[in-house]
Amino acid sequence: MASTVTHFVRTSLVALLLSGCALREDVGYPAACVGDAPVRQEITYERLPDGSVRKTTVTRRTVPAPIPAARPADAYAGDPLVRYNVERVNAYRARGGVPPLLYDARLSAFAVLGSQRLARDHVPHANFAEHAQAQHFGSRSAENQGDPSGVPSLDNDPWRNATKQVDIMLKLMMDEGPGGGHYDNIMNPKMRRIGVGNVYVGQRFYMTNDLSD
Repeated sequence: MASTVTHFVRTSLVALLLSGCALREDVGYPAACVGDAPVRQEITYERLPDGSVRKTTVTRRTVPAPIPAARPADAYAGDPLVRYNVERVNAYRARGGVPPLLYDARLSAFAVLGSQRLARDHVPHANFAEHAQAQHFGSRSAENQGDPSGVPSLDNDPWRNATKQVDIMLKLMMDEGPGGGHYDNIMNPKMRRIGVGNVYVGQRFYMTNDLSD
């Protein structure tokens, strides 16, 4: 299972934790974490009775999943914050000359499960790590999540608060620049579809963005 990379980022408003992860990504493309690559090596060390150490290297080759056929975006559901999230991500991609992501209802259902689990156990990418090989993804899959402890309230007005919570998370991700896991996931031109999971527990906001081709 792929590892995750997390790091703290402080702002004048609040200390927030970001976590980005990518599975089944092409070898050589920078991402927060990489797993299930076409070629993987597993190295184990075993101490023998005579005190010596035996090193064993196992090389595994996997066949990449086929790239799915292009299809139109799904219709947005009732939560306007989902559409806002997608449009903000696509605004960042447009600035870099990257085609927009299409909204995907199945990915969003998966992303909601990711946010619900994050709100329960505060472990980044736990749901993604266990279930990313499901049918929701194509040949590539990646996930960006907001603070595992939830983003606190930032405004008394409900809509301004919600958009500020999304904005601050996306800005922190993009501020990483090239080589940062979240930035690279968002700006990956090979990604074509996005799912958004928004979950509130009290006033704390849990956000998951899942991406696929």
